[in-house]
Amino acid sequence: MSNEQRRSTMSALHPAISAVLRDPPHVPGRDHDRNSPGPEHTTSLTLARALAVGCLSRLDPSLTSLNVWDPAAGSGFAGLLLTDALRSAGVHVSYRGQDISEHVVSVSRQRFETVPDAAMAVGNTLVHDEFDAFPADLVIVDAPWGLDWRDFAPQVEARRGSGAFEFGLPQRSDSTWLFISLALEKLRPSADGGGRVAALVTPSALSAGGDTASVRQKIVEAGLLESVTRLPDGLAPNTAIPLYLVTFTNRPAASRRGKAMIADLQTEFTTEHQHRSMPAAAFLKLESGLRTGKPGPRNRSIPVHQFTRRDARLGRDSGEGHRLSWRLTTYANTRIDDRLLESRYGSASGVSIIDAPKEIIDLDPSWIFGDEARELLNDIEAKGWPGRRLSSLIAREPTPLKPSADTKSDGQVYVPTALGGFAAAEIAGAHFDGRLLSLRLDDETIDPGFLTAWLNSEQGVASRRRAIQASSTGTVLNALRSDPNSLMRWADELIVPVPDRGTQLALASADERLASFEAELSAQRESVWASPESAEDVVNRIAGAFDDSLSSWLDELPFPVASALWTAETASTPGEQQRAYIHAWEAIVTFHATVLLSASRTDPGNSSEVEAAIRQTLHDQHLGIERATFGTWVIIIERVTKELRRALEAGDADEIARVRRAFGGLSQAGIERLTSKLLVKKFSEVNTKRNRWLGHTGYTSNDEWKRQVVSLEADLSELRQILGSVWTQLLLVRAGGSELRRDGRVQTAEVAVGTRSPFKTKDFRVGEEMIHGDLYLVREGSQSPLRLGQFVQLRAAPRDAQYTTYFYNRTDGASVHMVSYQHGPESEIQDDAEGFRSEFGGLALG
Repeated sequence: MSNEQRRSTMSALHPAISAVLRDPPHVPGRDHDRNSPGPEHTTSLTLARALAVGCLSRLDPSLTSLNVWDPAAGSGFAGLLLTDALRSAGVHVSYRGQDISEHVVSVSRQRFETVPDAAMAVGNTLVHDEFDAFPADLVIVDAPWGLDWRDFAPQVEARRGSGAFEFGLPQRSDSTWLFISLALEKLRPSADGGGRVAALVTPSALSAGGDTASVRQKIVEAGLLESVTRLPDGLAPNTAIPLYLVTFTNRPAASRRGKAMIADLQTEFTTEHQHRSMPAAAFLKLESGLRTGKPGPRNRSIPVHQFTRRDARLGRDSGEGHRLSWRLTTYANTRIDDRLLESRYGSASGVSIIDAPKEIIDLDPSWIFGDEARELLNDIEAKGWPGRRLSSLIAREPTPLKPSADTKSDGQVYVPTALGGFAAAEIAGAHFDGRLLSLRLDDETIDPGFLTAWLNSEQGVASRRRAIQASSTGTVLNALRSDPNSLMRWADELIVPVPDRGTQLALASADERLASFEAELSAQRESVWASPESAEDVVNRIAGAFDDSLSSWLDELPFPVASALWTAETASTPGEQQRAYIHAWEAIVTFHATVLLSASRTDPGNSSEVEAAIRQTLHDQHLGIERATFGTWVIIIERVTKELRRALEAGDADEIARVRRAFGGLSQAGIERLTSKLLVKKFSEVNTKRNRWLGHTGYTSNDEWKRQVVSLEADLSELRQILGSVWTQLLLVRAGGSELRRDGRVQTAEVAVGTRSPFKTKDFRVGEEMIHGDLYLVREGSQSPLRLGQFVQLRAAPRDAQYTTYFYNRTDGASVHMVSYQHGPESEIQDDAEGFRSEFGGLALG
């Protein structure tokens, strides 16, 4: 076969892939055999599939005979999954497996009874290969993670002396690279066709220094590394440790020399019965990236020098004479030099390099994909302000303290280590749960009042959260240590804006005045109850400041909500306005429930359990999705927000990343607003009012209508406070055409925001392509824009080119009824119920 023919066949999907993604008849963990080995000897179905996909991607489909080697076979499940998949595609497979445990080898032999050419041996693969004369085409490595090999170091060193472990020996605390080295040496020579290795490794194996880093570097420099993929946590049956799939080949394509593919599948998981797994679609994305080399939403090729990590110790002398120092680590081949110091700390920061930067090959792709610091800096710089690290603005190391009654304030800034607390310039005003950090600022570069106000803003809280996560150590997320090195690292990770002095003072003053207004407003509310006769005068004095607040808010809201509110704003009589505001609230609650359901359904396994619970609650309260009342949507919102809050509050990095991905990359603070308990409470309160007022069939005076309208408008003001600016961060769009460019996918969309249509168009850089004509929530750079369910629809009005929003109302026989809360002659349309049925998901009774 010519090289051109070989390239053509290797560009095709290997037929064994479909067999890998089918559910096998017997899966470890589902079988209840008392003789089954423990989870430490068994590869989960998802991880077995990952290994198989790593081997089969770019495997020549024309090959009819293959040798598979499994140096840490365990119970043999991963090896059998790969072997059976190849055999189903007509490939003759010779399998050889080895494991140190006699019991699991016995189980593995039983598992392979139906495979004609399979053999298992008992033995320590690192000490001796029981199948020394067996050249491998494919090797899967699922070796014990973090296995210390010092007990058999003499035998390993003896093998090294006789020619094995040609890339060197790693540190004795972890044998991962010993197994990978043997796997690479076991491959059939490249001149005879070469082979592939797929291995599961931990983050420490990818990033550790010392002798381990030396082995890693030699393998990369030899051109053997093909890809590194971040997998979700919690896929292994016995640990939640993060895992990566790493693939190697000794016969890379010419176009890929000096490059490697990195992929981030951290959020590509579903949870069912508290167990995580990866859906087939995720493996197909991975396979496509490996096979074609083309960039996708979650993968791209990079030069291998991009894996270079640099570490250096920096320092500066503060104005009070303290010598501050901290360690800086950069990734993606970023140099630590004067240019970096100036961009990070400013031109006159006094920060210098103490120790020369040290380089290491770090294969963890997380640092290349994730850059929340850049996103935060972009937001700050969009205001025309420089962004700086707190380490260049403080006079001494942050000091942890637990304030007592006699603790005195002396102009410092106090920052809680818990994200729920509030920073303060006076210790009496600090709100905290746990420890406080005392910060003494250096000179007048930054005003304490400004820094305090900013740290309590939504953007400041995001910066605090990022700093804690980036500087935390150990396995507990957000656990900031109290030693000076850790606290200085936290200070170096905390990004703050430094506008000119006048701007700082003006903003600090404005924040202080707004806080005083808030206190005065609370005092006025109390005074109403002390002097009821003054209630109307108090309201009239204050109302003027808020007269235009709702009207200006409409320009920020998604069109379905904004247009319904505009209808209420422009109603001609109090009675019509009351009904229009109730309809607007129905639009709001339907839209919000649709957003939450759509986000929840990005995790099908967990969503099915959530929707089953919702269905039961609706049934118990004699409600249902078949006839969606205001109360129906409130129950949906209450249950879904509870589940999303649980995911965010658990502190699991993968869960947080998955939830953020589900909401199109919205910040965690924004998602916390959309899932707030206060929001659920407000919807429940409005539902109570609605039921009371609509159930009243007697005469209602104009004054009573007006009082109800004022009440509903007050509810809207509270809703605005709860949501903040979230709808300016996450835009509702109607997707248009797209094109794939060298630097990613760009898609045009109509921005359905505000009260007017037709809509303006805008180009968005996105990871995954949006379906033309469908509604999405998106922000610039969204990897996965959130596609909205069909409970909310935009349609061209029957008599002109303007858009009208329709909301799902009820199912009646074979028809689905959609209603509009905008002006127009047609307030209701009908759809075919059968085509709509999938939208109900697990909410429908049957």
